Amino acid sequence: MEVGISTASFYPDALIEESIPLIKELGAKKIEVFLGSFSEYQEDFCRKLKDIIDQHELTVYSVHTLSTQFEPQFFSLTERQRKDSQNLFEKVFTCARILGAEVYVFHGPPVRINAKPNINFPRIGPLCDELADFAGEHGIKFSWENVSWCWFAYPEFASRLLENTRSENIYFTLDIKQAMQAGYSAIDFVKTMGKRLVNIHAIDFYEDGRLTLPGRGIFDFNSLSRELRAIDYKGPIFLEVYRNNYGHYRELRESLDFLEGIFI
Repeated sequence: MEVGISTASFYPDALIEESIPLIKELGAKKIEVFLGSFSEYQEDFCRKLKDIIDQHELTVYSVHTLSTQFEPQFFSLTERQRKDSQNLFEKVFTCARILGAEVYVFHGPPVRINAKPNINFPRIGPLCDELADFAGEHGIKFSWENVSWCWFAYPEFASRLLENTRSENIYFTLDIKQAMQAGYSAIDFVKTMGKRLVNIHAIDFYEDGRLTLPGRGIFDFNSLSRELRAIDYKGPIFLEVYRNNYGHYRELRESLDFLEGIFI
């Protein structure tokens, strides 16, 4: 396994291109790039960003986006809405390829607060196949992330999705905080994701649910490590935190050291 960091950890203090030198100073080598604006989905922007990343000798593993901008519309009821969404996916997958990414992290549609998702798997399965295969045409793995406020809010979603899809390009991203916020253990999700797990977002939390840097809270990273080794997980663990979870950037280095001590 390898430990890296998401550019989202510097938002909003540093734009993506401004976060790259900071990551280099921290000593991380593998990154997840969080594209959060329509202008950042453009080829010109991503080519310039790729140059900066290469200058700092970093490697992009995965790309994330501000999902609510276009992801839910892919499952809309009209062809026009789905086509508009697909056009944006085309831009994002192209950018991911330019950046050298292997994985696209997908949130999917949101659900109402305190409402359990009511999902028509036979309907969404073929649409998910279409989107996953579309990502595959660009050389990108389509990875659905567990998110407490979206469809994938409970562990069984992964198995139900796979039962209703045929694409071999459907994978999963584990988010530790999102599992907690949905009322589950991250390990519950690992068990259903299995060998399709290709990416992990790491953060810690206190007893009351407040988020903090890995190593400062109560999450059992050692148990997670054992579970990952049991399924022979070889992917990265990305430090993905919020800017209000730390004071100085050097605190991120301490968390990277903590994660490396457990997973490497």
